[in-house]
Amino acid sequence: MSDPPLRPHGEHDSVVRVLHVDDEPAFLDLVATYLERMDDGFEIRSETDVDAALDAIESGEIDCVVSDYEMPGTDGLAFLERVRERDSAVPFVLFTGKGSEEIASEAISAGVTDYIQKRSGTDQYTVLANRVRNAVDQSRSRAALAASQERLSRFIEQSPLGTIEYDEAFRIVRVNPAAEEILGYSESELIGGTWTRFVPEELHRHVAAVERELLSDKGGYRSVNENVRADGERIRCAWHNQVVTDRDGEVIRVFSQFEDVTEQATRKRELERTNAVLSTVLDTLPVGVLAEDADRRVIRVNRRLYDLLGLDGDPSAATGRDCARLAVEMSELFDDPESFVEGIEAIVDARRPVDDERIALADGRVLLRTYRPIDLPDGRGHLWAYRDATDRG
Repeated sequence: MSDPPLRPHGEHDSVVRVLHVDDEPAFLDLVATYLERMDDGFEIRSETDVDAALDAIESGEIDCVVSDYEMPGTDGLAFLERVRERDSAVPFVLFTGKGSEEIASEAISAGVTDYIQKRSGTDQYTVLANRVRNAVDQSRSRAALAASQERLSRFIEQSPLGTIEYDEAFRIVRVNPAAEEILGYSESELIGGTWTRFVPEELHRHVAAVERELLSDKGGYRSVNENVRADGERIRCAWHNQVVTDRDGEVIRVFSQFEDVTEQATRKRELERTNAVLSTVLDTLPVGVLAEDADRRVIRVNRRLYDLLGLDGDPSAATGRDCARLAVEMSELFDDPESFVEGIEAIVDARRPVDDERIALADGRVLLRTYRPIDLPDGRGHLWAYRDATDRG
């Protein structure tokens, strides 16, 4: 197999620090000269002493080791074993003049990254430079991938959201602690199984359809489903699914993150019931009512207030409108528009209760206005009530 072309001088990813170990100083100098000439990314450290070489490796500043086979008191494979005790991943290239199938076989079995036989001529240095650069590039790629996977693992393990990882056959391969807590199953109980453990039977067909969409990368990314804990309790969970595809677009992993929203769903239903009751009460009151939030936006206005002021349309359309602007728009309905607006502003600023304040409408009718400051979860609000007092003296 031929080696890939050497990168041009100056075109390298980064500095490669090479430790070359050989018992011939002159050969060390020759190799260093050629390698640094071929690739200015190489920094060559030459050692004739194995112990000094091991000290260099322990410093953590070596990207690749190039070693002779025959050296005084040891050989390249014994040296490799000592190197691996200090660094299990650094690329190790055996560059030796002692060539035989037996040594090559032993070297490969021992775990050398590459095996190159010394030859005459300068071509051997081109081969060596290529092999070293490629070995380091591959090593760095593996290290970057491992670091990325480690970061992902830490993120999953520490995430407050439940996370389940599925393989391409939608079998569970990982479950994080948050998922264990939410579902009541241990990771060992779920690994190798499927989602059927925690999805109620009546939803199996629906979730199977979601699975098919995910495996074809065509949908199914978000959902809120009912799930079953290990103890049989039914809960509602919000799911977000993310597919991982290979270069050919085939799904190889699915990550499902989820949280228990049972309490939120319960509160939402209770709030909806409360709002329904409140709406009914407000709409049957004999007085007109308007409620504002802390930003003076309309929270609610009832039909009776619209009727009192002779306004058309749906009162719910006023929700969210600016009350100060609304007061100005409605001021022409009153006998003294300016006093109407100023009176509202003064009451809001004072935040003191007002009872049965008389206000004359432009059509001659009289309204009684009552005001109460109210405390809301997100700040101070205002509650107004208006009733017709035209027939009163």
